[in-house]
Amino acid sequence: MRPIIVFGMSVFVTDGTKCVKSKDAKGWYVNCGYQEFQSVPNDELEDVETFNLEHNYIGKLHNNSFAPYPNIKHLRLAFNKVHTIDQGSLASLSELDILDLSQNAVRTVPGGLPKSLTHLNLNANPVDVDMRPLASAVGLRTLQLRGCDLKAYPALGIMPNLVTLDVSENYDIEDLDPAQLAVTCRLARLNITGASRLFRPGQQGAHCRCRRVVQWTETHKVALYGLGHPVQCPEPVDGDGEADDRDDPNSDACARAPEQALAVFKECMAEWEHRNTPYWAIASGLAITVALMVGLCVCMRRRRRRRRRRAAAAADKSQGAQSPPSSDVKSAANNDSAGHKTEPAALLSSAA
Repeated sequence: MRPIIVFGMSVFVTDGTKCVKSKDAKGWYVNCGYQEFQSVPNDELEDVETFNLEHNYIGKLHNNSFAPYPNIKHLRLAFNKVHTIDQGSLASLSELDILDLSQNAVRTVPGGLPKSLTHLNLNANPVDVDMRPLASAVGLRTLQLRGCDLKAYPALGIMPNLVTLDVSENYDIEDLDPAQLAVTCRLARLNITGASRLFRPGQQGAHCRCRRVVQWTETHKVALYGLGHPVQCPEPVDGDGEADDRDDPNSDACARAPEQALAVFKECMAEWEHRNTPYWAIASGLAITVALMVGLCVCMRRRRRRRRRRAAAAADKSQGAQSPPSSDVKSAANNDSAGHKTEPAALLSSAA
């Protein structure tokens, strides 16, 4: 039998294993941190929702690593040695919401991530810039790539649900253009702090490239961190616009988004509508149905009231037609009284 310790609103369970189990209002929490595990243990609480495996020596995530724990919502694997993630190792976690893989050795971003995932932390991993496999995580809203030694801005697929992107402390990022931002058409926060080579003064075309990015972020309401506030684009240099007319500081195209970026943005928004329209349609349909039902009830109530009023008026009118006028009633009463009074006199006359 497992010893159970109750402390406040939490329940702690010790069963002789290295990990500590506890339960609170958020569900079961299993803490296996600092236990020198080299692989994911398979004999822990199967109902775990928050699984802490930080500060171990786990190097590979196999397809069956998390099969015993289908209810995980928050998975912490920071400060391990993870270098390989099998394609389907995380796909079975259909309720996974937050995945922390920071401070590992991941080079290729994991594919086959569950649709439920909203937050992915890959900080301090030597990941490749090709991150198109992340497109399978259609619900991803936050992506952290701080200090990943990226050589360029990450190449993302169409990710319309991404809201926050952190690529700070990646000093080798040299370029950024609206087409790269357009694949994340609903991005609200972008952190590029520490990208010291981005839009460096003296670079050919840096002035217009910077203006295009600034114009894009202002138009689409993206909060941009790391370029100052307000952004100070570098001054034009001699020769700007000779190789590319868009880099001519005196041209309208200098700050205008290229057609390619607009086309990608349109594709991204269409994908967002495709993913989210069913929910909006259902909500709108329910709202319309409720409004119609309320309106119908109001109309029926008003109609019943009018009918009752008409029926009452008709009844009053009918009762008035059947009852004689008050003057006729009085006359009939007087006649009747007179008749009663003369009847004895008539009898006496007859007797005489």
